[in-house]
Formats: sequence, C-alpha cells, structure tokens
Amino acid sequence: MRPNKLIYFILFLGISLFAKGNVYVQSNKAKLLSQPKLNADGTGLKIGEVLTPMGEQGLFVQVRVEEKTGWVSKLFVSPLPPGNQMKLGITSNSSEAVVARQRASDFTKTAAARGLSETQKMRVRGEGELYDFESLRWLESVPLSAEVTNDKDDKSSPNVSLQQNLFSFTSNQSLPVLGETKAEVKMGRSLAARLLKKYPIVKDLEFTRYLNSIAFRLGSVSSRKDLEFRVGIIESNEINAYSCPGGYLFLTTGALKKIQTEAELAGIIAHEMGHVILFHNGEFKESNVFVDILSGLLSPPGSEVVNSAMATAITEMEKQFFETGRDVKVELEADEAAVGLVSQVGYSPLGLSSYLNTMSKSDGAELLKKTHPETNVRIAKLVFIESSISMEGTPIIVDRWSEYKNRIGK
Repeated sequence: MRPNKLIYFILFLGISLFAKGNVYVQSNKAKLLSQPKLNADGTGLKIGEVLTPMGEQGLFVQVRVEEKTGWVSKLFVSPLPPGNQMKLGITSNSSEAVVARQRASDFTKTAAARGLSETQKMRVRGEGELYDFESLRWLESVPLSAEVTNDKDDKSSPNVSLQQNLFSFTSNQSLPVLGETKAEVKMGRSLAARLLKKYPIVKDLEFTRYLNSIAFRLGSVSSRKDLEFRVGIIESNEINAYSCPGGYLFLTTGALKKIQTEAELAGIIAHEMGHVILFHNGEFKESNVFVDILSGLLSPPGSEVVNSAMATAITEMEKQFFETGRDVKVELEADEAAVGLVSQVGYSPLGLSSYLNTMSKSDGAELLKKTHPETNVRIAKLVFIESSISMEGTPIIVDRWSEYKNRIGK
C-alpha cells in the first residue's frame, strides 16, 4: 500500500469508532434508552458520564453504565473525553508551546549553520496557489449566536442573550482543549482553505450569520461541544454541500437556490454536521507542537502553513469531495443524524427528504449524485426514519428563509 493511500485509509476509518473503548456523554439530551429509538423511554444521563459500549445498531450504541444496560444515540456521546471548546484564531501560549518554539528556532539555526538539509523534510505550503486562508479567516470572524437580529450591537440585544442561554454550549474552563480536537481543526482548516481556493466565498455577513445561527442551534444539542461549527457560502452553480473536519461546512449558491424552507436548509446543514459529529473523517492524533512550530519558522513571515505530510492527506480528502465520495453507510448515517438533530431543536424532520426530492429533479446536481448514494435510496430510508420521530413538546422554530432566499445571486 503506497504511503499516501495508507494515510487516506487511516484518516477515514471512522465508521466503527464507537465500538472501541469507552464513550463519554457530551449532551444533556443523552438518555439511556430502552430501545434504539430517539423517542423510546429512557433515563437521563449526566454530561461526562462514562459508558461501556456493547454493540451498535445504526445510529445507536448499546452501552452498560453501572449495573444498567440500554441504548444511547451517537449524536450525544463521543469516544473523546470531555474537553473545552477550541476558540478559532487563538494561538497557544502554553509552556509546552514556548519550549517547542525555542527548540524549533535552535533547530533551524543549527541546520543553517551546518548547511544541512534536515529542513528540506519540512517543506511547507501555505497561502498562494493552493489555499485561501484569508477567506477562511473572514468566515471565522463572523460572530456566532443562536439568533440573528438587526441590532448593530449584538452584545446588548436581550433576544440574543435569551437564545444563547437556551442553546448554550456547555463549557468547563477547567478542562483543556483536547489535542485530538486541535489536530482535527488544523486539518479541517487546511482542507477548507483548499476548497475556498477552488470556489470563492460569498462575503455576505448577514446571510452567513443566519446560516451559522442554524448551525449553532444544531450544535448545541450534539456531542461536539469542543468545536465551533462554521457555515460558509461558496459561489458555484453546482448543487452541493461540503463538510470538512473540525466543523467547517460549505453550501453552494446552486444548492441554496433550490431550498424552499428553513427546515430544508437545517436538514442539509445537519447532514454535513453529522459527518463531523459521527467521526466519519476518522480519528486525528494530537499533533507534534515542535513540528508545527518548526513549519511556521520555515514559512514566509505572516503566512499560514501546511506541512507536506498534511498536504498529502488533504489531497486524498479532496478526492472524496469531487471523485470517490464517502462510503454509502456513512452517508445514510449522516442522513439519519440530520433527522435526529433537526427534530431535537424544533425543525420538521421532513426537511432533508423534501430537499432531496427537489434536487433529484434538478440540473446541476451531477457531482452530488456521483459522490452520494442513489437519491431514491436516501429518500426511502429518510421516510422510514421520519415516521419514528415525534415532535411532541418541542417548540417549533419560526421559518425565516423567506427573508434571505432572495439574497442569493445578488
């Protein structure tokens, strides 16, 4: 097996992660269920509680906790222990990073003095012909909240404060940001920057905030409290959406033009989030701080870097977007995850199947159909899943899509 194929295999072997080791409760929506159904009877589980997996069935894991056994949704648990949310754009000032920075500086000075070629192994790629980190930084700068208002100063808006309390991320400042999370975000940022080099980002602040408010709601009930989910609009007539590790999601203008309701929009976003929440990109091992800083020292001042090993893995990920697609099983699992997520926050579970029905009759969806399972198969399974969902007692979200859909193409 060639090295790049080995990297590809390791990165995307994420289908059965929940069958290995313990899993940890990450959402207050998690329950120990009597059956593998979201609406089954069950008892609440505490965030941080450790569960021992015994088996899997679709989107559910059979677990043992103390002397009890039952089922829990993969949407609400994680194979990673609880960790604090990673704030994008913040660099580490930890003692480990300081020491690594000094080591990296000494390494480059020694190599230069001796005329050695060790640094050639650390060839780096950054902003330029392959990546657009500038557009990505714009997306990362968009404020996140569960509600979009017309107030210029969102911090003083009572509506925003209320929504943030209702859909807040549980953050424990005493917990560290997990090394695995840092590695995932680093890989995802680079893949997102590669995608933005291919498709220009649409810098519509109000529209982007609206999309991110939906992702904020959906993420608030999921297991990935360690991530800031970001949704960007990219200019393309193709009907498609993309999910990068670390929570970077993108919708094409072609896809947005086909959407009829906010429930459909939420279904698409939730599907892409499902890939991240369910670790369909595989596990990401904690990166070597020394190597990361050394890469930075070898790069032009002020630029962001991607070392050569990471660039190889990103190229393989990019092939999934445009050529091979993901495994059928994980795509159907992401569909099921979408129904579970949207119904938890008050959207109709019918949104994604409604959108797929429209898309199946539209021109411009050739790439999506090439890289996804047969649309009729997806719709048939969604109809079955939707029939098992009850919205009883869940407040219905007001549809705001009519306020934004006419902005596409302006």
